[in-house]
Amino acid sequence: MNMKYWVLLFALLTFFIPLSHAQQHGKIKKIVIDAGHGGSDPGCIGKKSKEKDVNLSVALKLGKLITENCKDVQVVYTRKTDVAVKLYERAQIANNQHADLFISIHCNAAENKNAKGIETFVMGLSKSDANMDVAKKENAVILKENNFENNYDGFDPNSPESYIVFSIYSSAYLKYSAMLAAKVQRNLVMNTQLTDRNVQQAEFWVLYKVAMPSILVELGFLSNAQEESYLIKPATQDLMAVSIYNAFVEYKNQMEGTNKPTLPVTTAVERFAGKTEEPASDRISETKAVKESKPEKTEITTEIKTDTPVANGKNGEVIRFRVQFATSSKDIALTDSRFEKVKTVKKYHENNLWKFTSGDEAIYEDALALLKIVKATYPDAFLIAFSNDKKIPVSEARDLLKK
Repeated sequence: MNMKYWVLLFALLTFFIPLSHAQQHGKIKKIVIDAGHGGSDPGCIGKKSKEKDVNLSVALKLGKLITENCKDVQVVYTRKTDVAVKLYERAQIANNQHADLFISIHCNAAENKNAKGIETFVMGLSKSDANMDVAKKENAVILKENNFENNYDGFDPNSPESYIVFSIYSSAYLKYSAMLAAKVQRNLVMNTQLTDRNVQQAEFWVLYKVAMPSILVELGFLSNAQEESYLIKPATQDLMAVSIYNAFVEYKNQMEGTNKPTLPVTTAVERFAGKTEEPASDRISETKAVKESKPEKTEITTEIKTDTPVANGKNGEVIRFRVQFATSSKDIALTDSRFEKVKTVKKYHENNLWKFTSGDEAIYEDALALLKIVKATYPDAFLIAFSNDKKIPVSEARDLLKK
């Protein structure tokens, strides 16, 4: 191997080791929000938009939500305007600020114009060529910088040999990064109904260099005309900011042992082209999203006698909203003591798993109120809906309600 790569390896190792002691897990007091690209670097370019603009809009909206609703958390931005910030400077900002979290916001692109969906990355060795391609695309921005050879210790984003440095990455923050990534991915997919591309690992320079739990979010594909049209809408950007904020609150609650409520998802946001894909929140992995096939049949078991349900749908359907809070491979009695803090417990069987819910609300707003209550005990709880005991997307159920 060329000597310069051994020099690079040694330089990066000596740089990173001292940082591994900088983060003390516990209270979340400071978060760095990184709007990818900017200035002379537009990022991905769609037919109607530039990635740098979408990234900045969502980043600023997210930061505002945290500032207004989490008074104990300081928000630091790597950029607040359309300016170029070097990749290594983004990591330096986070490290110099001794931040507790780092969230980098991006949009995706691919030669395949049908590629679509959301994915959230944590630092790690790529498990696929596709993940490596995403990392190379994001790392390649350093080539536009003056004197990049010195600023990045000779790292060449287009050279496979350069990526050996990532094999020395410390896993000290991987657990917490994956925890946050899973919550962000679930909230974004559940609320937007965009395709779930799961939580992934890849060799991102900016994630490698920050000494704290960190994630990089790809909000969607600007190379997909339909998805681009959705991503550039202010309402969509609001929805994505709220989704990431709620994931942040869930993570903060879990780390601090608190029960701060999340924000309700606005009822005014337009769903993506009527898409009714199964939300990612039905997947059971906390640290890695798990692909499951859509069920052909859903079995409903209530074990609770109820009065004849009143139809409230436009076409005479019985529409009900429930809060799903737990999943198990084993059937558990609804009278189990583990459910004593939850009201009106029901369960259903789907994809060879038992899923447990609270409530049976005919009014959407009542279900949102219940969701806040259940989240105090089960932070990862989320809404689901049924029509005549058949599970359907929440967006479809709301459309079917009588006006």
